[in-house]
Amino acid sequence: MLVLGPESVEFEGNVWSGVEAIAIDRTAKREVVEVGDLGPHVVFADIPERRVNVKVVRRIDRSELDSVKPGDEGELSFRAGFGRTDAGWSKVSVVVVVTRVAHDFGRDGVRRVVTMVAVSPDGVVDPVVIEEV
Repeated sequence: MLVLGPESVEFEGNVWSGVEAIAIDRTAKREVVEVGDLGPHVVFADIPERRVNVKVVRRIDRSELDSVKPGDEGELSFRAGFGRTDAGWSKVSVVVVVTRVAHDFGRDGVRRVVTMVAVSPDGVVDPVVIEEV
């Protein structure tokens, strides 16, 4: 999932302004891949363990002395949609743990990149919740 220009971005109740993009990437944490006896091709594949990574890119316009840090846990929520009306918009929420905070310096300003891992409440339920609004 890639959301450009999300609205109403909050982490643990704190509003994050200047968010340009949020990416939610899903990767295999562990793969089971088996090749058959009759040929060189895979005959079975399964992904028993998955990881959901979240990356938030914020434009920073002024000095900030306080920021999230690795180990911080909380709910990240934002609105995502298309167009100027409320039709087709969704609220996305996910409990995350911050794993990295970095800054990129470019000609068009400074970007803070916060990388997080999503946490499921029980290991079965998808950690990303999408609600129509």
